[in-house]
Amino acid sequence: MIAVTSRPIDAQASFTNALKNIYGMHQFVRQIAIEAGFSNVALGDIELAVVEACANIVKHAYRGVPEDTAKIDIHVTYDWGTLTITITDWGAPFQPPMQRLAAPNVEVMVAEQRRGGMGIFFMQQMMDEIAWDIRPGVSNRVRLVKRLV
Repeated sequence: MIAVTSRPIDAQASFTNALKNIYGMHQFVRQIAIEAGFSNVALGDIELAVVEACANIVKHAYRGVPEDTAKIDIHVTYDWGTLTITITDWGAPFQPPMQRLAAPNVEVMVAEQRRGGMGIFFMQQMMDEIAWDIRPGVSNRVRLVKRLV
């Protein structure tokens, strides 16, 4: 049986811009989601979305920035059955999609030997809500929301 907490959770952690830190990033979020009572299936969804968001930040927002020299903040809250994950970076701005993405054509991607390009689609499929707050020259934020069902 999964124990579900009825108390609000509010936690924050900071990491540096290195792919080696992505494990710690998703483990930080995972522990809070476990405490909140999310199922193993939901945990997998949450982890995939967090890993993808953080990998995009390291690879794209901080492209060309020396490893371990820039910061990624993760703020996680849980209240009333809703887990909200806000990931903030100060790298290059990103132009988020204005609407949900259609499923990519995997056959074409394989035929063309394309790598990548499916992350945002997966994030949108795994989470109940996803939103970006991009402020060029200030910060970039992605907010991921998963509801306990």
